[in-house]
Amino acid sequence: MKIVYCLNSIRGIGGIENVTLTKANELAKIEDNDIYIIVTDNWEKHVLMREISPKIHLIHIPVNYYKDDYKSRFHLYKSRLRIFKHFYFLQKEVNKIKPDIIISVGEFDKFLVPKLSTKAVKIREFHFNSTCRYYSFKKKWEAKFWTFIDNYFNAKGFDKIFLLTKEDKNDNFPHNDKYTYIPNPLTITPPKFTSNHLSHSVATAGRLVKEKDFMSLIRAWKYVHDVAPDWELNIYGEGSERVNLTNLIKQLKLENCINLKGYTNNISAELTKSSIFVLSSLYEGFPLVILEAMSCGLPVIAFACPYGPRELIIDRQNGFLVENRDEQKLAGYIIKLIQHQDLRKQMGERAQERANDFDISSIVTRWMNLFNEEILKKS
Repeated sequence: MKIVYCLNSIRGIGGIENVTLTKANELAKIEDNDIYIIVTDNWEKHVLMREISPKIHLIHIPVNYYKDDYKSRFHLYKSRLRIFKHFYFLQKEVNKIKPDIIISVGEFDKFLVPKLSTKAVKIREFHFNSTCRYYSFKKKWEAKFWTFIDNYFNAKGFDKIFLLTKEDKNDNFPHNDKYTYIPNPLTITPPKFTSNHLSHSVATAGRLVKEKDFMSLIRAWKYVHDVAPDWELNIYGEGSERVNLTNLIKQLKLENCINLKGYTNNISAELTKSSIFVLSSLYEGFPLVILEAMSCGLPVIAFACPYGPRELIIDRQNGFLVENRDEQKLAGYIIKLIQHQDLRKQMGERAQERANDFDISSIVTRWMNLFNEEILKKS
């Protein structure tokens, strides 16, 4: 089976790159599979975070959409005109490969893949939730417009569209058979030695941006600190909100117990040094960081945001779900786990079992079954 992935880049530290390479490498292990990855912005200065199987054919179309964006708004708009160049060379590559499956993963190829002249099954992968614009766009009309373009108008050109969670499918496309879901796989190798739940530290991780809402977690930590002053919160990640987070930490006089640790390229090593993981996001697509924490044996406490936490956390078994973004309740659950080491250990063991459900081999089996089904339908 010839399978083509189309995306912006496989270099860098993003979740899309990581997930795509994890799946592509596993698919390449299957006999008679030929895997191709076609990218447009694989700049040399970007770091390749994981190895690529020698069985994968990597094709770089030098479109470089984002290369000049920093220069001016004019350059930003001008760069988007490169979509015509992108289409021309993408069609050229597809003509040579003659794929059975072509998958749109990136930002621009989702508009191009439906228009390609090919007999291949055309698939779209969402790597965010289908309604994320309602949380991230300031203007509601703009969010509605682009959601309609993306989820309905452009969707017509695909044979199948894959969401990340059952919750997203049931909430937004309950009667639309074109939409289905397959979760992301665990993208890290589970560590040999998991958390012993003895350290007095709680971890969280993610980009320091508003949608991760570390502000709420920092405010909740004020309550935690009053009860457990010898415990610390470690926040891993970098981003535009660092200054605001630093100011809030100082304002609440929590400098001695909250640490902005910056980016780490070995998150599992840091997680195993912790006893609890917390996620405070406003919204998610599928929070891989929860899976990573679970694979390290950590119980997880999370706001029950759309989408993902409800499908990973079995409330009161491998962690706690906090409804209505209640900061005091979030703090209460953290305190409960702090005060009960046996409960931390018990929930952590169940969390590790849950992470095993997302092993790459089982996820790729689901993908291969669906690929075969769609090829049969089209033949």
